[in-house]
Amino acid sequence: MADATKNAAILHGRNEEFAKLQNNGSDLPWYKNKGLLQLNACLSAVFVAQALNGYDGSLVSGFQALTPWREALDYPSSSAIGLLNAAVYLAGLVTSPFAAYAADRFGRRWCILYMSITNLIGTVLGCAAGTGSSSGYGMFIVSRIFCGSGVLPHPKQRTKFAGFFDVSFIMGQFLAGWIIFGTSGIKSNWSWRIPYIIHIPFATFMLFAVLVVPESPRWLMSKGRHEEARDFLLKYHANGATSDELVDFQMQEIQDQLDYEATHKGATWGVVFGTKGNRHRIACVVLIACCQNLSGTAIISYYYTSILKLVGITKTAQTTGINAGLTTWTFFVAVFALWLTQRINRRPQLAISWIGTLCANIGLIVSSAHYAKHKDASSGIAAVFFVWMYNASFFIACGPLFFSYQAEILTYSIRAKGMMIWQMTVKCLSVFNAYANSVALAKIGWKYYLVYTGTLTVTGIAMYFLIVETRGYTLEEIAVLFDGEDSAFANMDDVHPSDKKTGSTGFVKEADEESA
Repeated sequence: MADATKNAAILHGRNEEFAKLQNNGSDLPWYKNKGLLQLNACLSAVFVAQALNGYDGSLVSGFQALTPWREALDYPSSSAIGLLNAAVYLAGLVTSPFAAYAADRFGRRWCILYMSITNLIGTVLGCAAGTGSSSGYGMFIVSRIFCGSGVLPHPKQRTKFAGFFDVSFIMGQFLAGWIIFGTSGIKSNWSWRIPYIIHIPFATFMLFAVLVVPESPRWLMSKGRHEEARDFLLKYHANGATSDELVDFQMQEIQDQLDYEATHKGATWGVVFGTKGNRHRIACVVLIACCQNLSGTAIISYYYTSILKLVGITKTAQTTGINAGLTTWTFFVAVFALWLTQRINRRPQLAISWIGTLCANIGLIVSSAHYAKHKDASSGIAAVFFVWMYNASFFIACGPLFFSYQAEILTYSIRAKGMMIWQMTVKCLSVFNAYANSVALAKIGWKYYLVYTGTLTVTGIAMYFLIVETRGYTLEEIAVLFDGEDSAFANMDDVHPSDKKTGSTGFVKEADEESA
């Protein structure tokens, strides 16, 4: 942390001059700011795609409570259900490297287009499961592979919009939870086919919306298309003005960083691991992936039916109703977390989240163990309470930080490779979670939660030593926090306002264009 403090001092004194930059429309409220509204409309394709991820990811968990679905798939074992969930991530694991290449070579939006098409195909195959002489389980697992192969590129934006990115995921879970609760009383295969068919409106919207979404100015400039990048910034960041100080500032800063990274051959794997600053970045990226997937919340997301069964809650209406309530609660917590992120620093927010998650984990263990021994209803109610607290504590950090921190700290030249490392790590751990959690819960029940007591403790300690405070800094200035005096911006003494701005104001507009 001493190095981070020293590097932060390099940025001191830039606030006042940055605050003086003129920006057309910055005095307008958001609902009158045409450029901001248009930019947010462009972002809708990304948010809908993430909502589809959340919706799709919750379906199999809910379907486990539906007798018609289990019958259509010939009553799959815990291992078979684990494989169903793992298939999504195995498919994504294969396509992730190609997605990173495609995003850099052809642009981010083509990944969303591919995701739309694969989800439409997967929906048709999934709905056909259990019909005719075909294997219901076989058809459904192929459907999951298609859905999982559509890899969504990360939005590359700062915390406010990255928080919305995660809220979109939770909104998808919210919709899935309530739709399955609503159809749970249907005694035919339509109890699960109706929720599965609802993939189609999500994917169809993305299919058409992505055709009009512009590419990132950083990507455009990296391809030499400077006029297009400037037109984007003028349209969305300056409300269509013909000139703007903030846009000039952004253009200069992006170009300075691209020039520096090109000079230092920033696109090679050797550079990704070749400097102390970059190794620190990659360590943080891997740590965030571990925190996302080794917290124990994956059990709640994919096997809440099994958790509730361990404390005597087995009725379909009860199980699906509790999950619908949980997704609603999680949504409101995620919105609160988004508000909180704009007001406190990253490290304290992570500490609050992780301590709370660890306490909820211990509470769930105690209540589940007590029910296993005494079979009393109060222990079951306590277990449900701690499941809700588990999700609440986790999403205090997961929503706004776990989907933004890695994009904040990775410089543009290593961002695609760094995000690929994040994606690959997440996919590998998700395959483990999806399969092992199902089998372990069936074999050893609540005792499996103790594994996550250990992982929460280890990752919490790692956070303390590795995570650098980034709140308030721009993407380029964050490079100084990791690279110190070796950073491009630490050594630029006479550039445009690009070496004269900071981020204690929380201004994020310069990073938002990465998501479009």
